[in-house]
Amino acid sequence: MKKKVLIEQLISEIETGKVRTLGIYGHGASGKSTFAQELYQALDSTTVNLLEIDSYITSDRHLVVPKQAPDQKVTACLPVAHELASLQRDILALQAGMDVLTIEEPWRASEIFPGAKPILIVEGMSVGFLPKELFDKTICFYTDEETELKRRLARDTSVRNRDASFILASHQMRREQYLHYYKETESKADILVDQSEGKFEVKRT
Repeated sequence: MKKKVLIEQLISEIETGKVRTLGIYGHGASGKSTFAQELYQALDSTTVNLLEIDSYITSDRHLVVPKQAPDQKVTACLPVAHELASLQRDILALQAGMDVLTIEEPWRASEIFPGAKPILIVEGMSVGFLPKELFDKTICFYTDEETELKRRLARDTSVRNRDASFILASHQMRREQYLHYYKETESKADILVDQSEGKFEVKRT
């Protein structure tokens, strides 16, 4: 299945009411944000909220020492790095028709998401750790190590103002934590997409 076909399928499910809350997740630089934006742009923005949830990953990860990785920096591949209770509260609030003020990030100002919009797309790594019952459908993305590093270097240096040497130094640790602690979340997704080496391959629907 090509990307265009998957987007058309999701648009149909959203417009007919089959899907009202869609979760999109995957490890860092797997291509999930780009896909979420493309889907959002193809929909009527007056009826859809796109909640990008990197801001629910705590910035104080250096204060946490998880049992799973006591000798490593805590990356977003570990559940302990995510403010899951706050995120679940905000998703439930939007689903109940309540407005939500998003969390400010260095690269994005906070804004009010109107609960009156009936469709909610939630995009980010945290989705993988949330109860599946929150979503009508979930899509998980992954990619190979080389593609992840290239994308991370391009994004984090230009958008997030991070140093390339830091990204290179931490890449192997991030990949190891993904394989040990995050990859298992892929098994519960309704749709699994491989974006390795420039391809777009739907592994499971």
